[in-house]
Amino acid sequence: MDESSVSLGRNISIAYRMGNRFYDRELAPMGMGCGQQFFLLRIYENRGISMYDLARMGLFDKGTVTRAVQKLEELGYVRSEADECDKRIRRLYATEAGEAVALEGYAARKRWTALLTRGMTPEEAETARALLSRMAENAIQALEQEQEERENHGI
Repeated sequence: MDESSVSLGRNISIAYRMGNRFYDRELAPMGMGCGQQFFLLRIYENRGISMYDLARMGLFDKGTVTRAVQKLEELGYVRSEADECDKRIRRLYATEAGEAVALEGYAARKRWTALLTRGMTPEEAETARALLSRMAENAIQALEQEQEERENHGI
């Protein structure tokens, strides 16, 4: 077995799980966990985004988006409005309270990034970011290609 591929996947998994724990702890005072952070920040950044576009942006299924948005609405951080042209579409907006929490989320993300890149030069940190971004794109493309091949072969 190729040890480098096992170590890479293991280390990505560890960083992901530790990040979730970090965000859960940081956001707990606001009633949120790591699961809602992505959604609140994207809604804050993209005022009026639809749930469909939110799902596509983060590569999430509709059920995951629905649950996260419902939680954010219950907390008073997000409100939804019917689209003026198509009443089936719900447009999402951060409330004033949600905007304050989003700013806390950005601050937490900055702290987490500082922890992850501790001891790295700015160039090393940028290289790490670029390489992880490329790996994520490779993963997305591989799964999309696999899905396309399955559909073309009727699997």
